[in-house]
Amino acid sequence: MKMKLKGVLTLSLVQIFSIFSASAVDLTFRITPSMFMPLQENYTPAFSGFIQADVELFGFLTAGVEGTFSLERQSNMPSMQTSFGGGLGLGAFFYPMSRIHLGAGGAVGIYSTSVRISDPGQGQDESSKRDITLSDLYWRAYGEAGFRINPYVTINAYGGYMSYLVNQSSPLMTGPYAGVSARISISVGKSGANGFRVSVSQDEPAYPVFMGLYKNCGLATINLTNQEGAEIRNVQVSFRAGKYTTETMVCESIPRINKYETREIPLTASFSDEILKFSENGKISGEVVVDYTMLGVKKQSVQTVIIDVYNRNAFSWYDNAALAAFISPDVPEIYEFSKAVAGTARNGYRTGISRNLENAAALVEAMVLAKVEYSGDKETPYLTFHNSDEIDMVQHPLQTMNFLGGDYDDLGIFLASCLESIGVPTGYMICDDDFIVLVDMQIKPSAAENNFGDTEKLVISDSTVFFGLSMKNLSKGFTKSLNSASDTIKKANNGQIDAEYVVTHEAWDTYTPAIYSGTYGLFKNPSQSELERAYKKALDNYVNTEIKMVLDNARASGDPNKLGLAYVRTGRYSEAKAEFSKSSTITSMINLANVYILEKNYNAAINQYNKVLAIDPENEKAKKGIDKANTLKGL
Repeated sequence: MKMKLKGVLTLSLVQIFSIFSASAVDLTFRITPSMFMPLQENYTPAFSGFIQADVELFGFLTAGVEGTFSLERQSNMPSMQTSFGGGLGLGAFFYPMSRIHLGAGGAVGIYSTSVRISDPGQGQDESSKRDITLSDLYWRAYGEAGFRINPYVTINAYGGYMSYLVNQSSPLMTGPYAGVSARISISVGKSGANGFRVSVSQDEPAYPVFMGLYKNCGLATINLTNQEGAEIRNVQVSFRAGKYTTETMVCESIPRINKYETREIPLTASFSDEILKFSENGKISGEVVVDYTMLGVKKQSVQTVIIDVYNRNAFSWYDNAALAAFISPDVPEIYEFSKAVAGTARNGYRTGISRNLENAAALVEAMVLAKVEYSGDKETPYLTFHNSDEIDMVQHPLQTMNFLGGDYDDLGIFLASCLESIGVPTGYMICDDDFIVLVDMQIKPSAAENNFGDTEKLVISDSTVFFGLSMKNLSKGFTKSLNSASDTIKKANNGQIDAEYVVTHEAWDTYTPAIYSGTYGLFKNPSQSELERAYKKALDNYVNTEIKMVLDNARASGDPNKLGLAYVRTGRYSEAKAEFSKSSTITSMINLANVYILEKNYNAAINQYNKVLAIDPENEKAKKGIDKANTLKGL
């Protein structure tokens, strides 16, 4: 039985040392002088000690071998009794504070002790004495607490309980022990360099157009390995890349990283507009900055990394909402053009027609007059690439403006940017053979039928209404673009075709706009007179088609208030007043007063509002109407 145990012990030692030599690990060596206090009556306190060699596992366990000895005397024996042993140990440790070490563990092994005794009846001379050797199992358990002088040396107070067995069951000696331990750690198979090993892995290069996204979403992964001599605490990992970033961006804060532990950290960055100057695929040299404390001392490690970057026009259609990053209302050149067009449109605004529709009509006609039109992309055509996993090339709005054209998506991005720059919310619709810009009319869904004869041609949400403009037919002007998009939207609403709608402002919550600015190219603003004529014609066509259908529907409904509103949209105020006068509802009465204000008949308007207040003294619309009329009168 004993021989079998020894064989197992020998095999385990061989396996442990093979681990030491085959892999990169930390080893600890411990020397522990102690006092052993056997509880048996015939034993006196003994001097003992332990020598341990362990391998550290997982940053909190130790496993290894030990040697032990003790020097004691039994009261009924004339000489000292010396014991030697060896065994296997297992322990656990942790550092509740940077310099405080706590640990616990145990060991089991084989001991051997030799003692000289006198044979009974043979006298007391040396010739009558003989040595007796005892060997069996021992076990012990311990706990320790100490101070870490540096990453390699720790001094511990040490205590525990130990038992030497006879016949593997009865104790020969058993009792507590205590002492002081010197714990020394060394590294085997490591580079020995303090600090960190830092590398960056990218699934694909960074997209400059997603420069805003990368503030919250990692563009790569930082692989950070702690190569200091101990665990580190209060770790803050940051990234910067000179002129390509606006600040040193904190990627992640970590309370603790154990020795040799590797962490994967998302690399986030606050990129500057400089990244949009990449006209070709390229690389950025950046720095990963690691601030941390080790054993209470603050440290910093800075290491250079290389980031792969696509060119500024690269785009992947993995998420159609991501295209919103190209819609850039804050580009100065886009704003200047849109503001000039909106100024021209303002001079021709018509009562009762959606201001957003009027501005959209003016911008489409301005694009046509400026000759910003479809030009097929031969290398990465929209019709092919928006349904593929390949990298597409999409123009920023200023590029479309300077090139006087682009693919369907390029034209849509330019138009949407122009609309957003003057406060008109947009969306877009991805179709197999077209790109449709959605224009938010900012009206209640219930008012949709007052602006379009067939509401199935609109995209209606819970809170607003969008109409569409086809980029495939943009060069044919506002009316053709509107009609083509209306037909497509109706087919999508009826389930005849598949299409995806994206609301720009909702997409911006994730994909913030990339502002690519520069200088004008071939683009020139159209003349005001040409734009006024084209704009008036576009609105006339809208009134003669859509509003005519609204009139027809209103007549068919028999609702004088609805018909009166339709007449207002066509500028036919006399007929509108006649319809409003047919109804005695407060809504019709207020609408009639509003028409008087449009006709600048302010006294009639005030009288009409007062009639409303006679019925409903708290009516806010009537009160505000009176204030407006008095203001316009100059009172």
